[in-house]
Amino acid sequence: MQFCLISLLPPSPLDGQIFTHEVYQISQWATIMQGTHYNGVKFDQGYYGLPYEFFSEFDLVMVALRSQLIEVGLKIKKRSTTRVVVFFDAELEHFTTYLDRELQVKFVELLNVAEAVAVHHESHIPVIKRLTKKPVGIVGLPFPLRRVREELCPPVEKELVIDLGSALGKIASRNGLMNIAALSEIGLPGAADMQDPEELEYLRVMRRFMPIPPIRFRDTSYFGSGDRVKLWEEYITEVNRSKLGLHLDYRQTWGRFSVDCAAVRMPCISTPNFYAQKILFPDLTVRYQDVEQAVNLAKKLIKDNSFYEEVVDYANSKLSFFAEEETKKRLLNLLD
Repeated sequence: MQFCLISLLPPSPLDGQIFTHEVYQISQWATIMQGTHYNGVKFDQGYYGLPYEFFSEFDLVMVALRSQLIEVGLKIKKRSTTRVVVFFDAELEHFTTYLDRELQVKFVELLNVAEAVAVHHESHIPVIKRLTKKPVGIVGLPFPLRRVREELCPPVEKELVIDLGSALGKIASRNGLMNIAALSEIGLPGAADMQDPEELEYLRVMRRFMPIPPIRFRDTSYFGSGDRVKLWEEYITEVNRSKLGLHLDYRQTWGRFSVDCAAVRMPCISTPNFYAQKILFPDLTVRYQDVEQAVNLAKKLIKDNSFYEEVVDYANSKLSFFAEEETKKRLLNLLD
């Protein structure tokens, strides 16, 4: 199958070539399908010097959908003969709440001209099925499990550090303040990706009012500049050092962070809004506002080794659901 991924990932020298790198990002779809990638906005602006008819060369184009790519997806479908699958690359509210009326109409049009729609939470299916008659199902993001387990993250002695799914981003923090509130009560150091260096200044001011433990920030942001493969390798290697993960996120989404934690053999406390969390860590799943329960679970995990091992073993038994071949199989079944 000739496969092409359209996303908002920054243009890469690999665009237009067969992708081979293995990272837990949207580009992993191009890798496991032995296909290629283009940045949709840049393509539309003529950056690659190719017409939309070019996509007829592919058997399948996956549009990793965000608001900026709705019209790009429509142009691909209307100007080429390829099949298109829409892959939600943002939470449902991104499309149902934050689009203006004109773009929402085009969003619904795209759902109806594409061959299938892949969502990342079971609660989205009843909603999207009322917007399109095309197949709708959960597919997910393929995780390079073998590479993480065998090459990047061997078992290590965990440090008493809590990895945070987010902290204090400049524009949006994915409810990172809830994570910091819980961390302050638990009293252990934290670690997190840095979205902006100003986070350090925010924390300095907030420490006047809250007992925030030290937080080690990593410059490994998903959209960071530089080599995205190297950034991700550094990120997952750093996560492997932590004792447990914590992410009280309000968004209904796939939940990459929960999978990261399970893959490096550590528990994750998160919310049912993460589809992956409910599968991997049902006993550590709390409402995103329930800081008290999150704190109690963290303290129990730190003190009770048998409980810690129990939840890690359970997550390990479910990890195959997120592996590359299983995820690819769900995509192909959706398209049948």
